[in-house]
Amino acid sequence: MLDFKIDNCNNIISASLNLKEDSLNIRYAMNGTGKSTIGKAIQLTAEGQNLTSLKTFGSESIPTCTIPDSIHNVLLFNEDFVNTIVFRESSVIENAFDVFIKNDRYLTQKGIIDQKLNEIHIDTTKDKNLSKLFSTGQTVLNKFTLTKNNDFKKTGLFKNLSSADSIFQLPEPIKKFKPLMESEYKVDWAGWKNDGAKYDSNGICPFCTAKLDENYETEKEIFSESYSKSNVKSIIEMISYFEGLKEYIIPEKYEILLNCIKNCNDEQELNLWMKRFYSDLNYLISKIQNVIQFNSYTVKREDLGNLGDKLKLLLIDVNNLEIFNNDITQNIIIQINDKINDVLSKTVELKKEISIFKGCIGDSIKNSVTDINEFLDMAGINYSLELQIKNEADSKAILKYRDGSGNITVDNIKLHLSWGERNAFALVLFMHYAFSKNADLVILDDPISSFDSTKKYAIIDRLFLNAPGKKSLYRKTVLMLTHDFQPVIDFVVNHKPNGGSASAFFLRNQTGIVSETEIEGTDIKSLPILLSENASDNEKNTVHRVTCLRKLLEHTKMRQNGEIAYNLLSSLLKGKAIPSTKDNVPFSDADIVLGEKFIKTYITDFSYKNFYEQFFSRDSIIGLYKSEKNNYYKLQVFRVLLSIDNLRSKIDDPLLKYIDEQFHIENDYIYYLDFEKYDIVPDFVIPKCDEFLNKEKIEI
Repeated sequence: MLDFKIDNCNNIISASLNLKEDSLNIRYAMNGTGKSTIGKAIQLTAEGQNLTSLKTFGSESIPTCTIPDSIHNVLLFNEDFVNTIVFRESSVIENAFDVFIKNDRYLTQKGIIDQKLNEIHIDTTKDKNLSKLFSTGQTVLNKFTLTKNNDFKKTGLFKNLSSADSIFQLPEPIKKFKPLMESEYKVDWAGWKNDGAKYDSNGICPFCTAKLDENYETEKEIFSESYSKSNVKSIIEMISYFEGLKEYIIPEKYEILLNCIKNCNDEQELNLWMKRFYSDLNYLISKIQNVIQFNSYTVKREDLGNLGDKLKLLLIDVNNLEIFNNDITQNIIIQINDKINDVLSKTVELKKEISIFKGCIGDSIKNSVTDINEFLDMAGINYSLELQIKNEADSKAILKYRDGSGNITVDNIKLHLSWGERNAFALVLFMHYAFSKNADLVILDDPISSFDSTKKYAIIDRLFLNAPGKKSLYRKTVLMLTHDFQPVIDFVVNHKPNGGSASAFFLRNQTGIVSETEIEGTDIKSLPILLSENASDNEKNTVHRVTCLRKLLEHTKMRQNGEIAYNLLSSLLKGKAIPSTKDNVPFSDADIVLGEKFIKTYITDFSYKNFYEQFFSRDSIIGLYKSEKNNYYKLQVFRVLLSIDNLRSKIDDPLLKYIDEQFHIENDYIYYLDFEKYDIVPDFVIPKCDEFLNKEKIEI
């Protein structure tokens, strides 16, 4: 068993819940009990967050929640899930691959392939030569920009390298700056010199205040046009890159490249050698990257027959290298090729495992799409799910509208689905999401209250389906918080679906103290039986017995004289001295006798005149209201008092609406909780009734 304790959170001073593991735990409660607070408090605590957001207004008490040590991963279905995890723009759900594909079978098969592909795996962190070549090579390649014709763009780095004004060969008018351009601080110096030239308008050197000589303007123009700080920096950086790659380049080729950069005035020659350098490096880095990225995802199902050829394409041919072809580079290439050749020798076995792996992914896609689309079809939602899976990092779940002529992709899902459609769809998505997360506890906060009875059962049936190969919440530890009685009826009374794996408790919040009472099967009775028993029970107060019998007649539309009996009881509950029909036509004495005879089969001592005088006088009703301890019965008495004193027009609409709905048959289920054992009236209702009566000067 799992014990949870919530204190000082919103309208809850104290609440304790005891949940069964690997089971559905239904907590049925009226609105205002604190169901959502319970769910949120447990979730925040499991996530290690503080509960400040749940602090009771006007209280200095610190909100706390204690959960079992075994509970770490809690998933909560509520409005936040619908607003943040699902239906974001054109995406049905985030992390579609994890939700729909990455199951135990997938992970097992991927592990098998990963083990076989380990021979080809390159760990750049363990081979310093390879690591340096790969990282520096990528950096250098990114410095160059190519045109569509694979020529270097005359911008940026290449422009600086190919400029006639090399920092290594200064023009004659400014050769005097050569020592500074060769110094270790040449980059900063070039910037400093150009910045200082802004302050020379008065003919005085801004650095030493000496008078500028007659050649200054020429020197300034030549220097500023060719030697900005960024230009100098680019060239110096490129030299450092060459030096960083020096150990992988044939020595004589390195000298030629370096000489071209420093001393070559022939742009065509520079371009030729830079292309050779770039081509070699690009080939080598691309090949290494292909090997690093090779995995089971890169092999398409249709490529399995040519897997050997695909592996051979990974091999690096040293004959393609003109510059990067010294002993160190060749050793790196030999190591990589040896790994590829080793995997090539196991191609047949690898093809089989990858085929199984692809089949596993295909099955997961098919099963998930079929499952969800069957649900959407059953729920009357005219959309379908489509999974676009490339690999773990590139996967998407999209929604398509079924219009009869073809599927139309839905771009902004939230704008197109109705509120009910969003909630129903979100629930089945949450089920898949929770399954993928392997949550220790799943909490459903009023998941089905907005649906009709047929759809409620269909949703619950799918969420807790016990079928091989189907994802569901069956035998998961689930807390369902609901003010809807239907799940209790389904699981506790009808034992469907999978009622043996569920229990139900009634939550009651009395002045902040939340208690739970287990709902046994014997506590729930069909409404006709419950009403009949209560109407016939001499221990119950008379107003309650009369109310139950009238509701029974309304519910069952009973045989001859039932209608007269119904109107007699209605007249009594409305405080009429003379009973009448719905149209206020007084009953004859004969009709009264017939109606009383029918009523006496349940209330043996019934007499309209005696009951009116003895139990339904104003004083009797007020006295009964004062003495009644059961809030449900007390509310019945209050409703009668409103009729007797003609106060219905004075009471607030929300309270009147609640009172009326409690006693209208069309708002009831076929099953009901025992009136005596369960106090289903929210804690705020009776104080509101008391407040109203005091306002009307009725002493209670």
